[in-house]
Amino acid sequence: MKVGIVSKWIASGQAVVARQLRSALDDLGHESFVLARPGSGPRAQKAASATGGDTDAVWDQPGITKASDHHVPLSEYEDWVRANSIGLILCDENYQFDEINHLREQGLRTIGRFVWEYFGPEHAHGAKTAFETIYSMTLCERERYAGMGIESPYVPWGIHPELLDWAKEGDVAGLIKPGTPGGAAEDVAGYIPEDVAGLVRFYFPGGILGRRKPIRKVVKAFRRAQGEHLRLIISGQVPRKDEFLAEAAVEDPRIELALEDEPENAHRARFAACDVCLAPSRWEGLGLPLYEATAFGLPVITNDKPPMSEMVLDGLSGILVASTPQGEARSGITAWDPDPGELTAAIERLGDRRELERMRAGVAELREQRNWKQTVAALGKLLS
Repeated sequence: MKVGIVSKWIASGQAVVARQLRSALDDLGHESFVLARPGSGPRAQKAASATGGDTDAVWDQPGITKASDHHVPLSEYEDWVRANSIGLILCDENYQFDEINHLREQGLRTIGRFVWEYFGPEHAHGAKTAFETIYSMTLCERERYAGMGIESPYVPWGIHPELLDWAKEGDVAGLIKPGTPGGAAEDVAGYIPEDVAGLVRFYFPGGILGRRKPIRKVVKAFRRAQGEHLRLIISGQVPRKDEFLAEAAVEDPRIELALEDEPENAHRARFAACDVCLAPSRWEGLGLPLYEATAFGLPVITNDKPPMSEMVLDGLSGILVASTPQGEARSGITAWDPDPGELTAAIERLGDRRELERMRAGVAELREQRNWKQTVAALGKLLS
């Protein structure tokens, strides 16, 4: 079958999911085509203004059609479908219900997915009209959609094989993949934290460091943690909160800042060379850093709230910390602030090498539970 994917196609969480879904379609024997919607957020604006745009080679694939605008004109949808003889489209975070419904009325099969922090009750009717199926990648969003009258099939997201190529084996040099785009040693070596015996490195995947990320509480909790061997690497894609973070890094030399966008392989090299993923979040859509961490063999510290808690075996592959309500996300779901005291205790606990090594076995167990073959099988069932 010829399947169309409508998604961003520039370094972003949505696009990573779309790219990995495309590989699953290949595994299922389908031919796929991508309609790349320009992004509308700060990272997309930064990339669009950069000379040459996004040049990471992982996005340079055949069968890509660039849409003229994030809100794709109906004529562009129709031309793309007709030019590629597409019979089914997969959409991610697409609220163009009128346009999608028009395509569905013309006989095209339409399947959609949303992230629950944006999708609210006001969207339910339009989405059910436009899409024959709305599927979920987390159990919590499937449960929420059921309350809106949406029967949502569950496609459990797994650890993609490309991440397992970066699984940590104790030798940082082994993480560098010569011959792959951005993966030569000279391209990524500068991104890897200094390898000093005895250090325990905590990686905070900050993204755009927006409201979803409780960065101030994380920094406060880390600075209270005892141990000169502890290090905190704060990663960000778009520089934000520069003054606060710069002051924190000066006041506590254990804190390292990495606040510029990086090629994907460089990001993975830095991430995989760390020891623990420190990833509390007020909410998540899918939480891709949790899947990366599990692939790399890193225990995770995050909130005891879904969907974050769906990717941690508490006390086995990581530590879930208590949280308190702190307002709401755009769709009305509760935002959760992690308890700073419990964060500090979790950091100190995993700062102990014996406890850290014990939990690596639990990470391996979770990695098996999230085998990519399950994702491919569930996607095949969804399409059929």
